[in-house]
Amino acid sequence: MIKHTLPAALAATGLLMAGAASAQPVSGGTSGGIEGNNVGVSTYGAGQTDGQSIGVQGGADAVAVDGSVRTKSDAKVNERRAMQRSTATARTEDERARSRTHTIVRQGETVRSRTMSIYKEKGEKPVREHTYSVTTPDGTSVRER
Repeated sequence: MIKHTLPAALAATGLLMAGAASAQPVSGGTSGGIEGNNVGVSTYGAGQTDGQSIGVQGGADAVAVDGSVRTKSDAKVNERRAMQRSTATARTEDERARSRTHTIVRQGETVRSRTMSIYKEKGEKPVREHTYSVTTPDGTSVRER
């Protein structure tokens, strides 16, 4: 198992070679972000497999004017599955924003990825964005809310 925790805006990457039969290459992923007056966040995740190798990558970025930020990106890879998670948060006294991306790759099969971003200003309703993507050897299905 490989685990990476990297500083802000750097990608977490995992790649593993396995002795499986060659299959049609599959790659996909999602990204997203949201910003307000003084805060902004974004994350991304992507993965690929061809039956012989499997890999994921991703990253996070956050900005806050006179506030605090936090980012985290890590990946785990074994012979059958690769998983990547990225999180970014930004906060000021009156605003907060968060973005998360989670990507899972199954050896020679599918790449599933989802990104959720939320922004909240004091006294207002939260604004949410969701993106889901499933990529198979037959094609890609993307759903946004």
